[in-house]
Amino acid sequence: MNRIIRQLMSWFYRPILERYLRKDRPFRYDGLELIILQSVFHPAFFGSSKVFAGFLKQQHLAGKRLLEVGCGSGLLSLVAAKAGAGVTAVDINPTAIACSRANAQNNHLRMEVIHSDIFQNLAEEDFDIIIANPPFFEGQAKEDSSYAWYCGQDFYFFNTFFRDLPRYTGPHSRVWMILSEVCDLSPIEAIAAAHHYQMPIIHQETRLFEEFLIFEIQAVDEKG
Repeated sequence: MNRIIRQLMSWFYRPILERYLRKDRPFRYDGLELIILQSVFHPAFFGSSKVFAGFLKQQHLAGKRLLEVGCGSGLLSLVAAKAGAGVTAVDINPTAIACSRANAQNNHLRMEVIHSDIFQNLAEEDFDIIIANPPFFEGQAKEDSSYAWYCGQDFYFFNTFFRDLPRYTGPHSRVWMILSEVCDLSPIEAIAAAHHYQMPIIHQETRLFEEFLIFEIQAVDEKG
């Protein structure tokens, strides 16, 4: 039933939303003042950002080294920085990089923002926490705004993320990823397993008729 409701809403809602997002728009969250630039994933209209932000606010982040892969507007990174984490944020969309940097500066929060295709331009470092709100529809992005939705051919994002993850994690690192119930979890879980990771669900929350799942990515002993 939820899927039918979401489909009906999209027929009416999507054209209106696309017109609205052709301009830069302000957004406020928990004392943070953001400007969401065109082509950047807007946290007001897609529930995953607010669900993940609420989850992060419940975690102990002070003093932690945190990496956000695919930062978009920078909302999640800003929430983490506000909580006292040392934050590095990366995104493939150059407009998202400009957006995150401007929002950090406007909120007087310090974080390093790097233009990067996943880990590509990031020096190797063990982070305490890695977070990702990734694109999950298979297919190639044809414009910058599409990077928020399409993960590339053959689930490129997930293959690359899980392949390179060991270079940025240590024994005590925690890795959290949020996905929607509407995505096909099977190939993503299979890719994780092929790289010796499991994905237990640690948080579930429904927003706007859609259920969001937060996974903790855990390394599996290859000998086990």
